Amino acid sequence: LEKKILELSTPSDKARVKRNIWPESRLKQGNEKIYYIIEAINEAINQHKKISFRYFHYDVRKEQKLAHNGESYIFSPYGLIWNGDYYYMVGFCDQHNNISTFRVDRIYSQPDILPETAVAPSESFSVQDYTDGMIRMFNSDRQDVELICDNSVMDSIIDRFGVAAKTYAYDMTSFRLEANVVVNHIFFSWVFGFCGKVKIKSPHDVQQAYYEMLNKASAAQL
Repeated sequence: LEKKILELSTPSDKARVKRNIWPESRLKQGNEKIYYIIEAINEAINQHKKISFRYFHYDVRKEQKLAHNGESYIFSPYGLIWNGDYYYMVGFCDQHNNISTFRVDRIYSQPDILPETAVAPSESFSVQDYTDGMIRMFNSDRQDVELICDNSVMDSIIDRFGVAAKTYAYDMTSFRLEANVVVNHIFFSWVFGFCGKVKIKSPHDVQQAYYEMLNKASAAQL
């Protein structure tokens, strides 16, 4: 729909019409301020400008507490991701000095668009590629992993990694998957959710981290 509208737009309107959103789920967000926040982020992307914003988390009393000691983050937004019922923005964070993601509904108020030009991504950077190995947008170190998967879970593997996923026959009842993923507790919970039908074959340190998480979870129940 966006492409068809752009074809009918004048050159001056095309920049305003262009959207920088990769949909991946369904949004269920009742807070209307999110739409104003998204518009500001989108405008900054189209203008190649940095934004300034404050970010918050909820404490145990469900009260909003500002992160980063209440100071603003300076951010060069590259795109918006619609994932797991929430919007996330992806870009370069000056404070982290790296590519980062922030949940849009946790931005305290409408960001300020700064006059500074945004930090440009590398030529090889792709928002979609960056998020493909992430589960629920929790970011941490990426690693190449090998998983042994029961043949019955192929649909789920394609849902997660796409039809281009690197899969190879392993035995009569399972296949091997090679993937570059963000290794953290969210990834491990995804593996655990298959009840043994997905196993981590390598690398060894990822196996060990998974076993340690399982042992901690088991001990916490005693």
